[in-house]
Amino acid sequence: MGEKINVIMNGLPSLSFSSGTAIYEIAKNYKKITGETVVGARIGTVVVDLSTKLYENTNITFFGYNDQVGNKMYQSGLKFILIIAARELWKREVNFKYSLDKGIYAKIDKRISEEDVSLLKSKMQELIDYDYPIKKCITKREDAIKYYISTSEDEKSDNIHNIPNRYVELFELNHNYNYFYSPMPFSTGCLTLFDVKRIDSNSIVLLYPRCESKDNLPEWAYNERIYAELLKYNRWAELSKASYVRDLNKVISKGEIQKFIAMNDIFLEESLYSIARDIVKKKSDIKIILLGGPSSSGKTTSTHKLCTYLETFGLNPIMLSADDYFKERKDNPKDKDGKYDFDTIDAMDLDLFNDHLKKLLKKEEVVVPKFNFITGVKEYVRKPIKLSDNDILLIEGIHCLNDVFTKSIKRENKYKILICPFTPLALDRHNHLSTTDMRLIRRIVRDNRMRGKTVEVALEEWKNVRKGEENYIFPYTIDIDAVLNTAHAYEMGVLRVFAEPLLYSVPIDSIYYEEARRLLGLLRMFYPISSEYIKNDNILREFIGGSIYEK
Repeated sequence: MGEKINVIMNGLPSLSFSSGTAIYEIAKNYKKITGETVVGARIGTVVVDLSTKLYENTNITFFGYNDQVGNKMYQSGLKFILIIAARELWKREVNFKYSLDKGIYAKIDKRISEEDVSLLKSKMQELIDYDYPIKKCITKREDAIKYYISTSEDEKSDNIHNIPNRYVELFELNHNYNYFYSPMPFSTGCLTLFDVKRIDSNSIVLLYPRCESKDNLPEWAYNERIYAELLKYNRWAELSKASYVRDLNKVISKGEIQKFIAMNDIFLEESLYSIARDIVKKKSDIKIILLGGPSSSGKTTSTHKLCTYLETFGLNPIMLSADDYFKERKDNPKDKDGKYDFDTIDAMDLDLFNDHLKKLLKKEEVVVPKFNFITGVKEYVRKPIKLSDNDILLIEGIHCLNDVFTKSIKRENKYKILICPFTPLALDRHNHLSTTDMRLIRRIVRDNRMRGKTVEVALEEWKNVRKGEENYIFPYTIDIDAVLNTAHAYEMGVLRVFAEPLLYSVPIDSIYYEEARRLLGLLRMFYPISSEYIKNDNILREFIGGSIYEK
């Protein structure tokens, strides 16, 4: 008999295996014991390939799509399967464009019917049921470039050309080669939970489980306003010849980035201008303007700039902060772990807030509180305010899109704006630039600059931030009046200068080491851009500093 080793799996009692057993064989035992789907594994803090063989006693942690890294791996695996399914069915390419709140929006270069979607899902399921291995291939950079030139995927060959490494990591699935900016599942068999929905004649959305999912997919509904905003920005990017990161890098290398920044800023300003014009047109009905969106969307700067536009049209905007209407700390609800839950709408003093709204709209005088986050109480130290005929209220906060938050105001008297970054720029046809990643990098930079938080603290908090968004923001984005896109096509180049040294600081023994490295790999695709080209009223200034709106 061969030598035996002991393996502890996720804290369970150790089991004995033959020395040299591959981790994927051990994963099968873990699934038999727990019933849990395994997407990947860690030894210590490092994500390891499931083909790795063990020769000594090991403590291993298996994870699924509920893990942050595991969820990225799950998405990448599903994308690879979808790409191959479309090729095998129709010899057509899939172009992944955007991450929506519950899925990934993609285009296929053929007309798509509902029957085609059924065929696509069946083919994907066939590839999953076969449980094809997804093999890692370490390839010479020159060979990878030649391969992508031969397949007419020029944007990929350009991306690899910009990588300084001598070797690059590709993945092979059923004789198809590709790369993704995350580790990959060992095989297709773990990717059983997915769906594909048709949007229009050549567009689909790929649905996958979220980190918070309990063995089900999130409900998805078509949002016409968000989709229209995506298409509008995508058309601008195509006209500006900046659909991929390689296009932006060429602009930078030619010394033309200042002009590109100016063009991009004008495009985004036009959207803000259009929203302001719409509000002015409807001012006889609108009583309050509500601005909501996920973390690090640029809500503060957007609200200030909207105020400036409204003043230009002769209105007098009055800003209220929803954060000033928290319940006293002693009355704040707690989560299942006994910690204060500041994200739930039950943490808000809704009765006081709505009483103040009603009084203000009746032109009565109100003393708006200022919440002291250190003492956990509301303080009444401000001067009283009273609305005049030309005044209009603007309120920004996490719950602003939820009608319960402003229950005293009729829906027809509210103007609700979703603020969120939807970039038109993709890394290549198969790797979209995630809205979530963009916001996370913004937050890492801002929280380090303004609050002294390390990357590890920011990443730890991000899990709860995302959970709050899923529960309290995204469910209310269907009923909105406007979408304000706050993504600059060039911003990752600017953020790279600030975020890169912070991410390098995460030590190898940190549980967030792999996530920091993934974000570094993403940022390295972008040539750096100097912040001196960024105006002081730009949304990016909210994160990198130097904003005229920063107190």
